[in-house]
Order: sequence, then C-alpha cells, then structure tokens
Amino acid sequence: MRIIEALLWGEQELNLAQVDNPRWDADLLLGHILSLRREQLYLEREQTLGPEQEAAYQQMISRRARREPLQYIVKHQEFMGLDFYVDERVLIPRADTEILVEKVLELKKEWQHSADRAGGGESPHIADLCTGSGALAISIAHFWPQAEVVGTDLSRDALDVARFNGERLGVRIQWRQGDFLEPLRGDSWDLIVSNPPYVTQAEYGELAPELAKEPRMAFLGGADGLDFYRELAREARSLLREKGIILVEIGWQQGNSVAELFQQQGFQTQIVQDLGGRDRVVFAR
Repeated sequence: MRIIEALLWGEQELNLAQVDNPRWDADLLLGHILSLRREQLYLEREQTLGPEQEAAYQQMISRRARREPLQYIVKHQEFMGLDFYVDERVLIPRADTEILVEKVLELKKEWQHSADRAGGGESPHIADLCTGSGALAISIAHFWPQAEVVGTDLSRDALDVARFNGERLGVRIQWRQGDFLEPLRGDSWDLIVSNPPYVTQAEYGELAPELAKEPRMAFLGGADGLDFYRELAREARSLLREKGIILVEIGWQQGNSVAELFQQQGFQTQIVQDLGGRDRVVFAR
C-alpha cells in the first residue's frame, strides 16, 4: 500500500470499530511506524510501505480496533513536556493531572522565598502516593531538583515502570513498594501528592472500553470513591511536618466531599479547577 491508501484503510477499520477520531489514530500509528510527523505523512503520501511496515501497521490497527489504548500500542505518553514510557502495568497519565504539578511548582516558589528569608534550609521532603508510571514524582523531581522525592505504589510492576522512566529522564527518586500510606510511616513529609483511585464501582461499569484495559486497581476507590481520601485525611497529621500540605486529584463531583474530609481533621482547604472549569484538585494545609 501507499501511505495514503494505508491511512484511508486504517481510518475505515477504526471507524467500523467505533473508535473515536479514527483518522487521527490511524495517522499517529502509521507515523509511529515510519518515524514521520503527521504532516509529513501527507507530504509523502505516495510513498509505498515495505512489507514489514505494512504488516506492523495492520497489527497496530487491529489492536486499536479492539479498543486497546493508543498509548499502550506506541508505548509512550507526554506529560508536563516529558516523554513517559507506558504499558498495561500502569495508568496512562492524563493532561488534567498536570494541574497537580503546576500547584506544586507554585509551592516551590513559596518554599524558596521562605528559605531565602531564613538563610537557607533543608530540601523539601515530598511523597507521591499511587505513583503508577511515576509521572507526578518524576515531573516534580525534574522541575524541583532540590526536592527529595519518594514515589510509592502497591504494584511492583508499576514501580518497575516508574523506575525505568526515572532512569530514562535522569531524575533522582526513591521508590517504595507498599499499601497506600504504609511506605510513608516513620518519616515526616512537607508535601504529599496523589492521584489515588477515586472511581465508584457503579461508575467503573460505565467507563469507555479503552479505560477497562487500564489497571483496575488504579480506578476503584470504594463504594463512593472516597476510601483513599478518608484514610489519608485520618492519618495526615501523623505523616506531615509542621505546615505540611496535601495535594490530591479528585473526580469532578468530589470536591466538596473530599475537602470536608480534611476540614474535619483541622485542615484549611481549597478546591482547584481544571481548564474545563471542573473541580480537579483539593489543596489541604
């Protein structure tokens, strides 16, 4: 096939499988195989694919038609301008979660201002719970290299991916395996961040087919989706240093409920919205 024929065929196959944006996905998959940007595909649309390239493209289109996430097929996802390796062992990083990192970087300015007034100070101690691919921990360590960052996860497989990403991106992070808060005990923290599981069982049954291909344990947060927030709010004071801060991603309908859990423990809270105007992060000090 010529490139243009392959693109049209791929779009048709994905359209029959009811994949959203079939042309976009077909273009990206072929571009991945040929190492061409999307616009280059159309400039070279009359070029003929080699047998191996055509076979690889057909296989990728078949996987996408079975609703396998595009990111798992091409094995990468961009987050905060960094390129992360992802596969079936980890949740795919989302752009909405970048708001968490942006809030951390605002705190970086506050921290540095306080340190300058005090004539210096020790590095901030930051933990990322449920780290998955390591996107949060690695992004924080990349943009705040003075921080001591720890990433934790229950899944050893997920930590293998996170460790691989950390090495690829050249950041210094300590990885700890354990159930939610257990890896943090015995230390005190200036900042705890997390994108924990927050989907209810009822909501999980209604997710798009692609989401069902991602790790189930990364989604489910109990009957009402709040189990992880309850535990974190209950234990936070024993884990945080004086003036310590919690930053957690939430479901768009959970802002007031999660904020109240922390308020009951004496925290001041703020709900931060994403670019779409939906509640996305709870900040608790």
